[in-house]
Amino acid sequence: MKYCLYIFIIIIISVSSSYAQQGGGQRGGFSLSNLASSKNALPDSLLFKDSTELKNKRIIAYSLTPYIGDSYIAPLDTNKLNYANSTLMDGHGLSVAYLGNVGSPAQSRIFSERGEARDFIFADGYNYYKYTPENVHYFDVKTPYSNVTYTFGGASINKEERLKGVLTTNFGKKINVGADFDYIYGRGFYNSNGTKLVSYRLFGSYRSDRYELNAYLSNQHFVINENGGISETTYITDPDSHQQNNREIDSKSIPTRYSTTWNRVRNKQYYLTHRYNLGFVRTLDDFDEEGNAKEIFVPVSSIIHTFEYEDNRRRFYSSSTAVTDTSYQNIYNLDPELNDRMSSWNYKNTFALSLREGFQDWVKLGLTAFIRFEQRKFRTQAPIQELIDNPIKPGNTTLYPTLSLDFPLIKDYSESSTYLGGEIYKRQGSILTYNARGELAIVGDDIGEFRLDGELQTRFNLFNKELSIKANGYIKNVTPAFFQRHFYSRYFWWDNKLKNTKQVYVGGEAKIEATETTLSAGVESIENYVFFNSAGVPEQSGSNIQIVSARLKQDFHYKAFGWENEIVYQLSSEKKELPLPQVSAYTNIYLATKLAKVLTVQIGADAHYFTEYDAPYYEPATQQFQLQRKGYEMKVGNYPLVNAYVNFHLKQTRFFIMMYNVGTLFTDPNYFSLANYPLNPMHLKFGLSVNFNN
Repeated sequence: MKYCLYIFIIIIISVSSSYAQQGGGQRGGFSLSNLASSKNALPDSLLFKDSTELKNKRIIAYSLTPYIGDSYIAPLDTNKLNYANSTLMDGHGLSVAYLGNVGSPAQSRIFSERGEARDFIFADGYNYYKYTPENVHYFDVKTPYSNVTYTFGGASINKEERLKGVLTTNFGKKINVGADFDYIYGRGFYNSNGTKLVSYRLFGSYRSDRYELNAYLSNQHFVINENGGISETTYITDPDSHQQNNREIDSKSIPTRYSTTWNRVRNKQYYLTHRYNLGFVRTLDDFDEEGNAKEIFVPVSSIIHTFEYEDNRRRFYSSSTAVTDTSYQNIYNLDPELNDRMSSWNYKNTFALSLREGFQDWVKLGLTAFIRFEQRKFRTQAPIQELIDNPIKPGNTTLYPTLSLDFPLIKDYSESSTYLGGEIYKRQGSILTYNARGELAIVGDDIGEFRLDGELQTRFNLFNKELSIKANGYIKNVTPAFFQRHFYSRYFWWDNKLKNTKQVYVGGEAKIEATETTLSAGVESIENYVFFNSAGVPEQSGSNIQIVSARLKQDFHYKAFGWENEIVYQLSSEKKELPLPQVSAYTNIYLATKLAKVLTVQIGADAHYFTEYDAPYYEPATQQFQLQRKGYEMKVGNYPLVNAYVNFHLKQTRFFIMMYNVGTLFTDPNYFSLANYPLNPMHLKFGLSVNFNN
């Protein structure tokens, strides 16, 4: 593997130097048609098929590929329709399980949408809110651009609010700087169910022909008031049995598992990716207004460096240990109060060399080779062997005996790994495009870990309609997350020797734009799957789990009428270890029209639905979605979450009014999202989004 990398480096440097010295070869040896679309548009580093259209845009948003930092166009949320649904937690995917309140930990019910567990597993529940190098946006704007979005719902004692914003501007054609923020404050419709999330990011970029740079720093602070779910589900399913003075009990009065208990997660990130492009200047057969021949820079190869630093901290604490101690079986530390702390630090340096696609007619693909160095550090409470052998039972009068201890009661771990990888791709052209990427850990704690994934796409006409077909798949052999292997806290302790998780996935997708039809299917096989069992402890499956899934998206539009539908069928071969709803569906029916030629009005109702299954339980002490606790088993699902809404769009302003969970008026109240965690009851929601780009 090392010799292959050295040979690849020599080839890239040789080719780049040759073309830089020769000016790219003979004049007729360079074809713009192989660099961009069939319209002979100028090539563009943002991988956009029509760079002429790109250069005319006033606002360009783009994201970056992992580690290598290739940029690609990212669509902005400026849709005139369906704005209300996009602001909901349920609108982040076809079927999302969460704790009911905005800003609470969440997990997709569609298995293919779940990502790998990170070493710092406590932040995985915040993936829908968390900044990552893959999901953040950068900008290139001709005029200063900003957007402010504010949504809220409920009354004063249970009000949910979210304020988001972005501000960015260019300094000349090459430099862009900006900032964005996200503030969530949910008082919660249930006792001790509040959330507070504060996130901000400062970002910037420099883009020229020779040198490109993108960077950001971010801070995120998530605070969750944990209640462990409601203690009696009949308060939701049979509210009449709990009436007081012939009135239904208020949701805030429903008893919960515990109170005055919090989880606090902090995340800090520094990210920088930059590259130097080697290439030549080509004179075109085109002239400017003054009669001078136009010239463009043609990149042949790139030298790339990417740096990532991430700092994570978690604290689980309570001001009422008497409440929480009765909820767990054992106590493994001597702290008189609940005050668990865990931390992790992660450094990544990636160095890459890339041979660019299309710099000559015969270069039909691009190649990239990279090497990545990772250094990880973790800090936990140290295990107390005497308590591990003989844990204290809650309620014991000698709760804190005197033991012979080796101080300090803190334990640090260090891990490091070195990865070699490469990528081969063809992104230009409309008939066939593909991308394949692989990496292998050759040194360190993760030695033998590898990932190989790829995608192939083609287009052709079928019955005079364009059909797009895509095939994708991956093979993984992944080391389980650190805190799945080592965990020391007040109520849970484990030191697991887990085998690598092996995953194989093969899938495909067919799409017909003319009929608004998308059909996809896939099969996944998992060996050594890691899950959290009913005791809240990670366990490794001894079975080879198979997941089969199929998805159909079909929309209908006729004049003012719109009907959007999406349905997923998935089947798990091990329902006890990996429970999934067999069917998850979403439907949205509406009328949309324009008033006075400027105001777009959309009136409709949508519904989220999933079939009944053994939904997971969210355990605050580990912040993980686990199998349901023994003695508290329940079925979740078979309830339509129906929302009625009115959306408005006027120039650069969008706003909506929504009645959330209106289905409680005509269906049996069984609105649980997770075991013991109900959705919020019916209430009004409002939202406003304004763009400023003049």
